[in-house]
Amino acid sequence: MSAERGGARVGLRAMLAEWPVVVAALPTVALLLTAVPSWWTESQAVETALLLNTLLLAGWGAWTARRAGRGWAASLRAGAADMLIGLVIISANALIK
Repeated sequence: MSAERGGARVGLRAMLAEWPVVVAALPTVALLLTAVPSWWTESQAVETALLLNTLLLAGWGAWTARRAGRGWAASLRAGAADMLIGLVIISANALIK
């Protein structure tokens, strides 16, 4: 707890500001949980989750650029750049393993 007055309130406000990060992870968590009852194998669920996350990165990048007032071409480039970053991370992770 913070000794500063209203510290808990400030902390709660900070956590609520980060709520979109939790919401962004929910589709992936739901997808990975479908591997638990053996609807598909773990590796299939992981590969599908990686594909889903890569597509979501592209979509969110393009949507954010559009909301920022960019044109369609610039928005699609931003989405492609976000997706490329995701693919680089996936590749790096695969190389490390």
